[in-house]
Amino acid sequence: MFSKKNCLRAGLAAMMLTGAGLWTPSDFPWSPSYVSAAQQVQIAHIGDIQGEGHISPYNGKTVKDVRGVITFRQSESVFFIQDEGDGNDKTSDGIMVYAPNTSAGIGDYVSIDGEVTEFYGPGYRGKEETDLTITEIKASKVRQLGHKELPAAVILDKDRKIPRKVIDSDGMKVFNPDHDALDFWESLEGMRVTVEKPRILGPQRYGEIYVVPSTHEGPFNNSGGLSITAEDMHPEKICLAMQGGNAKGYVTKAGDKLDGDVTGVVTYGFGVYKVNTRMNQMPRLIDGGLQPEKTTIVPDENKLLVASYNIENFSANPAKTPDSKVKRLAQSITNDLKLPDIITVLELQDNDGPVDSGNSDATKSAKRLTDAIKEVSGVSYDCVNINPNYNEDGGQPGANIRVAYFYRPDRVQLKPGKIGKANDPQGWKDGQLTLNPGRIAPKDPLFDHTRKSLAAQFTFKGKDIVIVANHLNSKRGDDSLYGKHQPVQLKSEAKRLKLAAVIKDFVNEGMAQNPNMNVLLTGDFNDFEFSPVIKTLEGGNMTSVIKDYDLGDRYAYYYQGNDQILDNIIVSNNLKNHYKFDIVHVNSSFMEAHGRVSDHDPLLIQLELQ
Repeated sequence: MFSKKNCLRAGLAAMMLTGAGLWTPSDFPWSPSYVSAAQQVQIAHIGDIQGEGHISPYNGKTVKDVRGVITFRQSESVFFIQDEGDGNDKTSDGIMVYAPNTSAGIGDYVSIDGEVTEFYGPGYRGKEETDLTITEIKASKVRQLGHKELPAAVILDKDRKIPRKVIDSDGMKVFNPDHDALDFWESLEGMRVTVEKPRILGPQRYGEIYVVPSTHEGPFNNSGGLSITAEDMHPEKICLAMQGGNAKGYVTKAGDKLDGDVTGVVTYGFGVYKVNTRMNQMPRLIDGGLQPEKTTIVPDENKLLVASYNIENFSANPAKTPDSKVKRLAQSITNDLKLPDIITVLELQDNDGPVDSGNSDATKSAKRLTDAIKEVSGVSYDCVNINPNYNEDGGQPGANIRVAYFYRPDRVQLKPGKIGKANDPQGWKDGQLTLNPGRIAPKDPLFDHTRKSLAAQFTFKGKDIVIVANHLNSKRGDDSLYGKHQPVQLKSEAKRLKLAAVIKDFVNEGMAQNPNMNVLLTGDFNDFEFSPVIKTLEGGNMTSVIKDYDLGDRYAYYYQGNDQILDNIIVSNNLKNHYKFDIVHVNSSFMEAHGRVSDHDPLLIQLELQ
């Protein structure tokens, strides 16, 4: 019999294991309740408990003598059982069991009494409002009946075809595992599945890798990953959550493969269905041969080369930004990007990084990188930026990230003008900027806790160009693809749409005064190239260079198995036939062991100014 003391010990032990990919199904120790036999329900199959849907028909009821073979041990308190099945593919034959102080192991055939609950697994704050639940039995009694062979695993995309393109088609009104991926994964919750010789889509993170079976026919992008489109978020990708060993030290990149099959059990956490497996059972990793790129653009004396680069929380604080990152970044700007004339830099932090010093100056942070570039290349860069008001622009607390311009004074000139302050609004007079640089609408409440867009005017070979560098609000707060709200609610998009309208109005005002002006919008817009946000910015007098770019190369960021675009470049229409564009894949498909220095790839555009 359980004691409250033993439950507390088990709960604390379980909580110590908590983390992405390693978790237990209880935020707090559970104290089991006991009911009379008359109140218990006899269950023939686990599928009866799981039911045809996302919520068990037995939720809140107490069941007895639920039999199955233990297939996977999640922790000291949690395991999964599976029975021989009920012949219905819409009902899962496996289930999670919470049973502290149970010594039964994998292969043991057990009988479970307990309460059926719908449990919120690991997730972000507010998961009760966003995530799906996991059906579990909180065991009051576990009886060992013997030992059995493990049930055969469902071979994904062979025994059961994973739906393509469609995650949910009906607002979760109809349970249709053959058509909707959301329902497909639910129909396998708690069951053993196998991925045949997985093909790896990108870098490991939190002990998890995203894969597809070797039989997947693609189309894959140039790195061997899957690029999203407006119609396809790739629900066929599979998250392998590796447990035990040094899972978080497992080094993978896009295009790598596993020389063998991977078997685990299906579960859910952080808004994603996952296959939990053991690190010590992972097959041999085969290097796919992917290497960081160098730009295909050849520098031209008479053409302007501009990069947009999110350098991910870069500061002068070596405890937060190690010297190795500074050196690799300088080498990459020199060798991979060919020393652009102008770099619009995103996520440049203040001098001490995420330290609450009350100072937002970034002079030392910028100098740390420009000095490193000069040491590698011999080329000097100047930097211009505007220090934000302390802790008002989002990002890590105390770090004061901002957008900035690095530029080569031997190639371009920052047009003479007054440098704005944090609250000074950028404007136009006679087709010229009133500040250089200046922040767009810095007092507009829309920009609260968001990086202010920075407009600057440069002269190259006697011709001017106005560049607006942007870093809009993140996608934080959006529903996950596999959340309880279907269709997915993109809550963060509304603010970006309004910000895009402000930026677009600013550009329109300037071009009304000077219709022939060369204009470039760059940066991390935190939105896809097909999104309403980018469509707002590119309408009329502006054109997105990415929407017509090769789909096989159209990605600069990797998230949960999907290659995608968050960084964009948009040009004034007078430039739309006078540019070369490249996304230089040096980061997003790789890990630090491969030379990664940021979570974003840099974008590069070569312009023939008009």
